[in-house]
Amino acid sequence: MTLGKTFRVYHCFKDESNTYSVLLEQRNKNEALLFEAGIIRLLDSVETEACKKNYIRLPDAYGCLGILQFTLGDTIIQYLVLVNSCLSVGKVLNSEIFRITETNFLSLRNNPQDLERIQEVRKVLNSGTFYFSWSSSGVSLDLTLCEQRSNFGADSDNRFFWNKTMHISFIQNNIEGKNWLLKVICGGIEIRTIYVGHLQARGCIISRLSSERAGTRFNVRGTNDEGFVANFVETEQVIYLENKICSYVQIRGSVPLFFEQPGLQVGSHKVKLSRGTEASAPSFDRHLTQIIKRYGDQVLINLLGSKEGEAMLSKTFQKLSVLEENTSFSHLVMEFSELCPA
Repeated sequence: MTLGKTFRVYHCFKDESNTYSVLLEQRNKNEALLFEAGIIRLLDSVETEACKKNYIRLPDAYGCLGILQFTLGDTIIQYLVLVNSCLSVGKVLNSEIFRITETNFLSLRNNPQDLERIQEVRKVLNSGTFYFSWSSSGVSLDLTLCEQRSNFGADSDNRFFWNKTMHISFIQNNIEGKNWLLKVICGGIEIRTIYVGHLQARGCIISRLSSERAGTRFNVRGTNDEGFVANFVETEQVIYLENKICSYVQIRGSVPLFFEQPGLQVGSHKVKLSRGTEASAPSFDRHLTQIIKRYGDQVLINLLGSKEGEAMLSKTFQKLSVLEENTSFSHLVMEFSELCPA
């Protein structure tokens, strides 16, 4: 069985009550979801058929990412976000992995002007860097987890669960999200078939970009007060061979210091420290503590250059590394990722 456009979407504007509602139905399921006046309600098959008589059908979808919500003054604006188009990048175990190529944002108050406000968000989601998994069994691979965490039965890793907040409305309305919603990660996935003698294996590289300090390359750099760094990526190299799994995980991220790279043109982005060594120490400490807690002992590699701003960052980083090494991190060999990741 292959993934198809199994989500049917209907909408209706009720003049007598001045309300707008959307009906979301899945093929081969006896239930549907009704979105109306900020409430999500589960309908049985009889209620669904009765509703559909008064509703107009919209284009079908491959899946649902959830509800995007924000406030405009005193008004709460909600969008039902659907996957309109996606491409398969390969199969792993019992799941198929898809890259999202087009989404549809449906305003739940039927205001055409609302769509203008989310064009940039839609552009990001349609950029080809978001992935989800699907299985005909209904239980698909959790892409937010590396195989080590998955093997120990860990819950989804919220750092890489990019549409987590879009599931909140469903939780608040007691709707079982796993029956209706997809989980997406941001990053890159490559899947290849590998032959080992007469055996056939699957080789995968999965890069997961953290959502904790997201932003464009030169606008979001370094760390924040919580110890989250920009461009933090967990890259997993995994091989599936019969009932055996081999997984190797590496991490990278921006230098855990407070610095900026102001400028509009490439080449004019000079490094500028926004806080001194002592002021950066608490966040530096938090970042390393988080890494150790999640990944265990680390070998940290400094890939900074030796020119101008990079040299200044490298010196400050080394100074803090020595301070930490003399206190609570004496068992670490210090490392850090490049200044400008590709």
